[in-house]
Amino acid sequence: MGCLKNILAGIGCLVVLLAAVVAGYVYRDELAHLYRRVRGIPERPPAVYATPSADAARRAEAALGQLSRRGGPSSVELSADQLAALIDRELAHGPSRVFDSIAVALADSQVLVKGSLDVSQLPRRLLGPLSENLGRYEPVVAGGRLAAAADGSVRWTIEQLKLGDLALPKATIPAIIRSLGVAGARDASVPIPLPVPVGDVRVSASGVRLYRAGAGAR
Repeated sequence: MGCLKNILAGIGCLVVLLAAVVAGYVYRDELAHLYRRVRGIPERPPAVYATPSADAARRAEAALGQLSRRGGPSSVELSADQLAALIDRELAHGPSRVFDSIAVALADSQVLVKGSLDVSQLPRRLLGPLSENLGRYEPVVAGGRLAAAADGSVRWTIEQLKLGDLALPKATIPAIIRSLGVAGARDASVPIPLPVPVGDVRVSASGVRLYRAGAGAR
């Protein structure tokens, strides 16, 4: 009888633990807000997304043209909509066209990209039971850092990926990128093709500053 009580007590503890985990996930935003309020941590301002446009693409090309011009500036800054135009041109309009309705937001050192993803291109094993409740197109938000590579290219390393309301494990990001067939992808990073080599890149909420190769960041 004592053993049975111990077993039932163990099952009860497990149920309570699972309920706490589920409640923590469902109310994660409210709990984070409460934590910041108790600790006196300022609330993060909501991300402001910018969408691509033909005008933004022209302004981005003009700015990059200045960077490549002899005697031109040592650095130029791209706004969120200009970066969105570059990403839209390379990712959304590629051969597979799996990513659409792109918008970009900038934060300190982070680039956030949201859009609509064709999840039919993803192996169901990567999504697990979640795949049963997905339509063909689902909202996605990806966040990561930009960095200049040794060859002068710029790469975006994705560190967080959210599909619908579900934050996917970081370990699954490389496999998801591979399955989407993004040209030039390497592990969790994808290239942001530019017409000029870049020596350094810095991201802030106001813009993405690109430095001429050899000039270095100041």
